[in-house]
Amino acid sequence: MNIIFDLSGVLFGTQAAEPCSAQSRFACALRPVNPAISMRLLSDCANNGHRLFVISNLTNETFEFLKADPQGARLFSYFEDIILSDTVGIKKPNPGIFHYLLEKHQLEAQDSVFIDDQIINLEAAQQAGITKGILCDNFNFTSIRNQLETHGAL
Repeated sequence: MNIIFDLSGVLFGTQAAEPCSAQSRFACALRPVNPAISMRLLSDCANNGHRLFVISNLTNETFEFLKADPQGARLFSYFEDIILSDTVGIKKPNPGIFHYLLEKHQLEAQDSVFIDDQIINLEAAQQAGITKGILCDNFNFTSIRNQLETHGAL
């Protein structure tokens, strides 16, 4: 199975920002949410033979900032590919970004699950044929894990 994650609102959330430059204020405020729990979830998915991907509307600048953080870098190491709308020029909720990932990696939509914190993005994934979706509500990793079990991923 292919498991596709969003970043902001699923694995990363805004927290009290430390002093930041104006250009990186959003990135500076984002931090991994429950890094030990999220890494365990990603590890369990990978150890069960699933391919892990990201589709995110984060900018390249924000992603590079997050990747420079050791916890962020560890999280990102679980993913086979990270598709940023900034790089491909297609932004969620456009279904084209999902088609891009599916075609790039020759993935079957029916063998994929998409996890996001916005229903509009889950609907866009459905339009691209990814009918298994998980709405991430308030970083509830127990719910994500339970729903992945329901979809046969864990």
